Amino acid sequence: MDNMSSKVIVSKLIQDIISWNIRSSTELVERAFETLEALTKKSMSINDLVLNTTHVISEVIKVRPTSAMLINCSRDILAVLNKVVGERLKLDESKTAILNKLMELRQKITDDIERIATIGANRIVSGDKIMTSAYSRTVMKIFEKALEQNKKFEVYITESRPGDDGKIVASELGKLGLKVTLILDSAMRYFMKYVTKVFLGAEAVAANGAVISKVGSSLMALIAHEARVRVFIAASTLKFNYETVFGELVKIPHAPEETILPKEVKQKIGELVKTEIPILDVIPPEYVDAIITEYGVIAPQAIPLLMRDVLKAWPLRATDVYVVIDRILKAINNG
Repeated sequence: MDNMSSKVIVSKLIQDIISWNIRSSTELVERAFETLEALTKKSMSINDLVLNTTHVISEVIKVRPTSAMLINCSRDILAVLNKVVGERLKLDESKTAILNKLMELRQKITDDIERIATIGANRIVSGDKIMTSAYSRTVMKIFEKALEQNKKFEVYITESRPGDDGKIVASELGKLGLKVTLILDSAMRYFMKYVTKVFLGAEAVAANGAVISKVGSSLMALIAHEARVRVFIAASTLKFNYETVFGELVKIPHAPEETILPKEVKQKIGELVKTEIPILDVIPPEYVDAIITEYGVIAPQAIPLLMRDVLKAWPLRATDVYVVIDRILKAINNG
């Protein structure tokens, strides 16, 4: 496969991420997997395979550095690629190894969501009025499971700007037969007095139990804390951000200005007006009652212990993705 064709495929994925056509972090990883799978199958040499894989991973992480699931899955894929290069496997064997790892990770994501949904649904009782924000595939699955258990509950969903995820969530839940109320982001506090529980998804979970989620989630958790409403975060351990153990800060991406301010409007209100559109925010651990993982319901304070169990090491040590990429590229250049 020629280098230009590869770049076109990757640039399409990157554009979809930047323009917010990909909403949930799980969907982001699945789209990255689809791109990796397509380029792996089309690779005509080991060099092609290495360059395509490392290019996709580095470019996607560059535009979504907050996605812990993306980074953790990339780390696993690169470990396979590093082994392929080190053992000088044939092209067919190498491609099979990468494709098998993608299939394995897909299955883990599916299994984790199913397990979390079952645990989360057990936390819902008939009569609950639940508030949520943004599009989380895991939270949606929790609601589906609770409905399958014949529980009668309602959901308040914020509009979830930028991107208006709330409208999509409201539509999908409405089709399931669930009573849904779409509310303004700025009306969270007004409606919190009717709410019994808050369920939120996550982009990442930090070592101290803080949660990175769609902007507005932190405000919702604060308001819920004030109203003594319990906040549940649904997140697979694939979303644990091990880099935060070493004090690294999570860089919050921003949406382009045109997301809320079209060029013609900007011209009318003046070029000196500055626009800031953070896509994500950080929920402090003290505003989180529990994190629902595939291992069970965990207190934020217990996250470092679960991280240790998942990595099977202490002190925690996660390999930097870019260090591995550099190592692999040097190996093929020297080979």
